[in-house]
Amino acid sequence: MFGKTETVKLSVEGMHCDHCKKRVEDALKANKGVKKVSVSLEEACAEVEVAAGKIDGAALAESVNAIGFEAKVK
Repeated sequence: MFGKTETVKLSVEGMHCDHCKKRVEDALKANKGVKKVSVSLEEACAEVEVAAGKIDGAALAESVNAIGFEAKVK
């Protein structure tokens, strides 16, 4: 178990289909300390539950940017 968690909200631009959504989910889940990921194609955003102090929003956004989408911390 992770203990304390926090939620990071990201805006994600460039998703057009369920395949895009899955790619973003997979990129976020690949980060150490990520507990849960919820991506909304319709709202162009992601909510990521992480272990407190393990990873910050900027690093999560960068993992999404690295696969060709534009993510920013809300």
